[in-house]
This record gives sequence, C-alpha cells and structure tokens, in this order.
Amino acid sequence: MTVFVYLGPTLTVAEAQAILPDATFLPPAAQADILSAVDQSHPDAILLVDGVFTQALSVWHKEILYALERGVAVYGASSMGALRVAETAAFGAVGMGRIYEGFASGELTDDDEVAVTCATAEWGFRALSEAMVNIRATLAAAREAGVLDAAAHDKLVGLAKARFFPDRSFHRLLEDAAAAGFDESVVAALRAFLKTGAVDQKREDAIALLTHVRDHGVVPPAPVTVTRSHPFQALYHRDRRVQRKGVQVPLSDISSWAALHLEDFREFNEHALHASLVNVLGELLGVEADDEAVAAERKRFVQDQRLGSEDELARWRLANDLTESELENFLRRQAVRRRLRDWLVSRKYLERTTQDVLDELRLRRRYPETADAAAAQQKVLEGAYPDFESRGDDTDLVELIRDHAHETRWRPTVALDTWAFESGFKDVSDVRYELVRARLARRAMVAAMESLTGALRGGPAAKASGDPGSPPAAGPVSVSPPRSRPEEPRG
Repeated sequence: MTVFVYLGPTLTVAEAQAILPDATFLPPAAQADILSAVDQSHPDAILLVDGVFTQALSVWHKEILYALERGVAVYGASSMGALRVAETAAFGAVGMGRIYEGFASGELTDDDEVAVTCATAEWGFRALSEAMVNIRATLAAAREAGVLDAAAHDKLVGLAKARFFPDRSFHRLLEDAAAAGFDESVVAALRAFLKTGAVDQKREDAIALLTHVRDHGVVPPAPVTVTRSHPFQALYHRDRRVQRKGVQVPLSDISSWAALHLEDFREFNEHALHASLVNVLGELLGVEADDEAVAAERKRFVQDQRLGSEDELARWRLANDLTESELENFLRRQAVRRRLRDWLVSRKYLERTTQDVLDELRLRRRYPETADAAAAQQKVLEGAYPDFESRGDDTDLVELIRDHAHETRWRPTVALDTWAFESGFKDVSDVRYELVRARLARRAMVAAMESLTGALRGGPAAKASGDPGSPPAAGPVSVSPPRSRPEEPRG
C-alpha cells in the first residue's frame, strides 16, 4: 500500500515515521500538489494533515475530488486536512479527530482556527504561533481542571480569537489577560497549568489518523465524477506538475519555454489553436468518436509515430507525460478531428483540398518553391514525353509506391485509398497517375544527366542514355484519369 502524507508544523516527520514507517512524507500541500501526485505516483491513499495558505495558493477541493475519482482514498485531520476533508466528506473523503468533527458539525467555521505561521523546511516547518483550536482545547482543559471558571474561560477564548492568527501564543494570551484586568491569581494559575496541561489537539488528531491507517489500512473510495469546470481545467492543464530531470515542472512552464525558444513556435501555436477550434466545432455539432474510431486512431497513431508495439506506445506515453486516460482522450480528440476533416473533404468533393493546401504553403512561405518544382516536373514531362497523356503504363502500383518512397520522404501510414481521400486526390487511380508522372520525370532527369556526362567525357550521348523522348514500356492501361467526370461525395 502506497500512502502519501502531507505534513508540516503539526507533527515532526520522525514522530510520524515511527507510527507509519512505510509512508511517503511530503511538505505541507499547496495548490496542484495532490493533483500532480495522483497522476505521477498513483498512491493508494493520501493523508492530508498540513497545507499552505499564505505563501502559496492552497490545495483545491477539486483536487481531493479528482483523487477520489481516480480511486485514491483521501483522509484528513488536524489542520488543512480537517478543513478540506470536512468540505469534501460528502463525496467520500474521510476525516478523523476532534478538529475535523468541529468543522463537520459546524461548531468550527473559520479557517483561522487551524492557521499558524511556521519556519521553513530546513527548520522542520516548526510552528511559530499557536493554533486557535489548540488554545480552545487547552482553555477547555483548564476549566475542567478548575483553573478557570466559565466566565474566565469564555473571555480568554474571545481574547485569543481577537488576535490575528500569526500573533497567537499562550504567552501573548497571558499578557492579554493581565491587560484585560484578570485577577493576578487567575493568570498565575493558568501560567502554571500551561507548563504541563497545554493541549496540542492538532498533534493528537494527526497521531490518531496515522495510527488508524496503520492498524486498519485504508478503504477505497466510492466512485465519484469531477465536473471539468473551466477553473479545474486550467488547474489541470497549467498548474499540474510533471517530473522531468529530477525536478517538478508545471505544464505551463513547458509551454512558455516553447513559446520563447522554439523557432517554429508560431506554426505550432497556430496549428494547436486550429485543432482546438475543430474540437469546439465538433462539440457544437455533436460529433463524437466511438470506441471503434478511437481504436482505429490508436492503430494509426502507432504507425504514424513509427512505434512498433503497444509497449513502445506505453514508453511514448510516459515520455510525453500522459496518463492512460489522457492518452485515450488525446486519441479521441484526434478521432473527432478526423471525422470533421473527412466531412469537410466530402463536402468539397470536386474542389477537394487544393485551395486549403496552397494557402497553407503560402503562409509557411513555401508556395513559390513548390509551384516552381511542379512546373519544372511539367516542363520535363512535356520535353521528354510529349505524348504522355495518350500512352499507357502498366507498372505495378506497389512498385510505383516503393520507388517513390525510396526517392522521397513520402511515407503513407494508412491504406492508399484513405490517404488519397485525405490528401485531396480523387481516388487511388488519381494517385497512380501522379506517381507515374513523378517516376517518368525522374527518369528523364537521370537520362539527361547521363547524356550530359557522356558528352562531357566525349562519349556518344545516345549510348549513355537512350532516347530521352521515348517513355518507358507502354501498355494498354491509360494513366490519365477522367478529370472532368463529376463524382459522388463521400459520406
């Protein structure tokens, strides 16, 4: 059983380890700590005792709910733990101790009841003020011991509560009592009582929690679902931390570094925003991806990323700081976008994606070179194969694909008909036509280079290259697709 304990001024780590030696002890919890720990380490239980609230933002209620949703038991006591668990007990968090009971019953309502100032980590988070709940417990014990009567007890509680929480201490309480006109004998009796009778309720509740977990273990929480509100999404996608090179890095820091250091960040950012808009459109249109579509997307993703197996995909997932559920959502978003893109291509079935692709080339400053390359290929074909459109070519399609992949970086990772549809071609015959054109253009260029080399060496050009105006073996199959025939839209 893996147990994480967030501990600070309430109890020393040494004392806590003596009770629960196998637990992992962490500093007081701050915003995003529990959220990050759940995804990084998948503990069985989180015991929340102490948390920060002034020097950093406090742990959120929805972090606790997220832990419960992920099957992590959450227990709380003493300080921030008592406060937050009392607020989330209805969802399955478990509280223990008198302080928790006070918040749960409504007897205690103010956060300052458990608030203290403390030293830094190097000083063991030692408390530098006294918690109001400890003062209440101590004054109640003094009344039960006959040191205080009811009136004195109530007045002293009021004096302590009137103090700002960092200024609370028993020493100052005695000063306030004297200044308020308490009889010197009462002040002296209380001072003597404090030497041995002071109650550290926070410490007692923390010990009770640790002892309970040691003796009884933890109970897995009942199922709960966290509403993904915008603030929670911001917390999850920006403030949640991941472990990189031995340090904890907020996800927002990774994005910020990319914005300031990656040369092609503008393209990254625009593509990311466009993809997000596509998903918004999907939500507005009610487009969803079922499990079959997600499974197909998973298979395609493995091929696109050149991952040889599910084990390699698992390693990729970990390297990219994704949980299995996040990977599932990631693939589901890709599947929704693909459905919408397929719908768009179908709607533009005659026009296809030509304008969109050319506009993107223009935005990326690659249109002139691409247009010139296409024109150069056309010029070569017109010079070397003037009767190309009326001739045929029976070269095997697989050979055409293999040859083009060998000569370029073209690597389709899906069936050719799917690739053709998504890439703006009419069908596979349209792709075959362009593959033949590309192959013939390469052959003509090779022949021209060999002819030139032969001429420079003094040898006969025709011997070196043959007739560059003659196409390779012709056959009865036309390579020119019917370009004017309307086609049915793909549904």
